[in-house]
Amino acid sequence: MTEQHSSRFDDMALYDLQHVRNALTPLLSRLDPLTPGDLEPYDQLHYLGHHALDHAVAQLRITPGADVVDIGSGLGGPARYLAERYECRLTAVELQPELHRLSEELTTLCGLSERVRAVEADALTLDGEGWTGRHDHLISLLAILHIPRREELFGVCRDLLRPEGTFYIEDFYTRRPLTDDERTDLADLVACPYLPDEARYRQDLEQAGFTDMTWTDATDLWLPWVRDRADAFRRGYEERVRLHGEPLAGRLLRFYDTVSALLAGGGIGGVRITGRRG
Repeated sequence: MTEQHSSRFDDMALYDLQHVRNALTPLLSRLDPLTPGDLEPYDQLHYLGHHALDHAVAQLRITPGADVVDIGSGLGGPARYLAERYECRLTAVELQPELHRLSEELTTLCGLSERVRAVEADALTLDGEGWTGRHDHLISLLAILHIPRREELFGVCRDLLRPEGTFYIEDFYTRRPLTDDERTDLADLVACPYLPDEARYRQDLEQAGFTDMTWTDATDLWLPWVRDRADAFRRGYEERVRLHGEPLAGRLLRFYDTVSALLAGGGIGGVRITGRRG
């Protein structure tokens, strides 16, 4: 693991891909080609599924043929959805090798490899030849919270965009000073070692050269979703144990409960941010 992250992603239950592979087993044995819609229950690691992506497209006015880069692309679900639904070209950048490999596998099964290019890389290194000034739009959904080196990251994000290129970010931020327990849960269970408040977040983006920013608090939108996710997992816990085994099912439930409690506690908020390269 690079210096980019000071948290251990292998301790984060959501990134233990055995539960995804367990759930996908019936789908992967099908003879018919898969679609992004088939995979949505498993490969969207952000909130609100494709509805969040439709919102991003509307905010950025993404058109067919647009070149979009996804920073922290996870299992590639957002990239595949945008490629199929909106006929975009996607570059899906993911640091974690296991996520990257499964992303490539699923993209191939969906027949979208010509539109979705999966790249295993540290986002902080994407400033070489072939990357700079290439993309019309940049998206990042609940990934930046894992990356504390914001000055470097936002500088790279700026350089990835063409002049006047736009970005859409969904992320966490602090709404009040956090307790020691909240900071511990963020670092240990959510792999988030650093979380700025709104003023600092805006300042970091502005210093990187972004302009025309909008900041929309999404906490009230996300909170029912994360509560429902935790409640649904708990109601089906016995089936989850049969599918995944007790240790993994228990870790997943703890993760879902922790995220729900963090957002409900009022110290951590959700935000949607848009802007453009100046």
